[in-house]
Amino acid sequence: MGFEWKDDVIYDELWDAIPSTAVSKGDAEVVQDTFGFWVKDRESAGEEIAFIYRCRQVLATKVTGTGEDITAGDRLYYIVASSAVSKTATGTAGTDYYYCGTAKKNATATATTVLMRFDGTRYDEAI
Repeated sequence: MGFEWKDDVIYDELWDAIPSTAVSKGDAEVVQDTFGFWVKDRESAGEEIAFIYRCRQVLATKVTGTGEDITAGDRLYYIVASSAVSKTATGTAGTDYYYCGTAKKNATATATTVLMRFDGTRYDEAI
């Protein structure tokens, strides 16, 4: 799943974004200097697709199997290796992980998703 926007009123997107490769709805990527996710599957080469980089409510796939609980207000990072979010990150910011917002609700260690406020404008911010 990756990311799925839940607020169809308050979000920011890049208008002329064209994926460089085949992408699916919810795939995360950096476009120029902005981290975000694609709103739908790419159907043809050169197709412009909405690319959301900030949204008030996003349901994100959460890292599982680590025993990690997430509490509302925790900073969240997109972990490249697992294609999911976590409150802990290691490696290099902007390469191994991307800061992507804050948790809006608690998520238990066994939860597979977390509701978050997504902000990809400061993606390379270190922990």
